[in-house]
Amino acid sequence: MPQPLTRRFVLVAGCGSAVGILTACGQSPPAASPVATPSAADLLNLASRRLAETAAVHFVLDVAGQTYVDSARTIRLLGAEGDLLRPDRVRTTFQAEVLGRAISLQLITIGQQSWTTNLLTGEWGPAPFEFAYRPDVLFSTQDGIGPVMGRVNDVALVGNDSVSGRPVYHLRAQVDQSVVGPLTYYTISGSPVSADLWIDRETYDLMRAQLSEPPGPERPDPAVWTLDLSHHGEKIEIEPPVQSEPG
Repeated sequence: MPQPLTRRFVLVAGCGSAVGILTACGQSPPAASPVATPSAADLLNLASRRLAETAAVHFVLDVAGQTYVDSARTIRLLGAEGDLLRPDRVRTTFQAEVLGRAISLQLITIGQQSWTTNLLTGEWGPAPFEFAYRPDVLFSTQDGIGPVMGRVNDVALVGNDSVSGRPVYHLRAQVDQSVVGPLTYYTISGSPVSADLWIDRETYDLMRAQLSEPPGPERPDPAVWTLDLSHHGEKIEIEPPVQSEPG
């Protein structure tokens, strides 16, 4: 016996309006297309290009092992935090060990000029020549972290991870000590140096880089540099410090 017209209309209309519930009409929703993971080499290229386009970034550096940054080997770098602004401006607070004593000092570099705070008075003055490490090398177009990513060997995708709450790709590679020398003020020696990189899965920003010396009898305390990057591209200003007038 034919169904009443009103009932058939309700059934048809119900199936037609249930766009998100196709199973109600005996159909299965289309399968989501899998998103292909870029290759490890492609991820390096994307991250390197992204970093080259980034005008400013905040960084936190943790340094372990034998990491002297002066020719007399009296200043051992422990860590640093600051901001980098292209092309050649940096504002940093260093943690270091000088002759066994932990100290903290600030550094501002603009172009070829650098200023640091006095360890005793805290006042700003020209940076001593002996303290020659310049964090702006991280942004260098020749020896910075971006070009280094293009000179690694045996790169492989380790897996997925998270950094600062962001999903990231974790890559591992090998790199010659001559490549990372300028980046680490030649505090890392031995080849190959292990390089771990964490790249944001959405933006391809480099979130973390870690460089580790190979162990060996000549390196009882291998150096490890861990660099965290954040606030990519945010607006910052770095100006010369206000110095006290001579009395």
